[in-house]
Amino acid sequence: MSFLPEEDREELAAKGIPYTEKEEKLPDGTVRRGVLFPGFAFEGALFETKDNALVACAQCDLLILIPSGYAKTKLDSFYTRPYLKRQNGAFPDRANVTQKLFDTDWQFWSRHLSDDEWQKGDRDLVTYLYVVRDALRQA
Repeated sequence: MSFLPEEDREELAAKGIPYTEKEEKLPDGTVRRGVLFPGFAFEGALFETKDNALVACAQCDLLILIPSGYAKTKLDSFYTRPYLKRQNGAFPDRANVTQKLFDTDWQFWSRHLSDDEWQKGDRDLVTYLYVVRDALRQA
């Protein structure tokens, strides 16, 4: 059973955006939910490490956690794999932390929208993907 609102599922399908809903039970009994976007394409000057060399990267696996109370509760931050770096080998600002989610290590991108930016009722998962693309482009 899907935990995403029907409007999100319909919009993702209409735009042809592949995704997988993920759930895991935490030790405290709560359930963590996330949406995985495999092969998420983006523009920008980011790199990944392959064979000890930095190589230009234009797509990644993207994970967005879905908080309890979404869509009235705003989406906040995101996670990528592989780890993305700048051309000089440095991590982008506020993207140098690793977090294990769904049995996988992810690069955490600390990006927080204000309540005004979220504009309750005017934002959804698909429009949040534009926020993510913009953050990756500017990194």
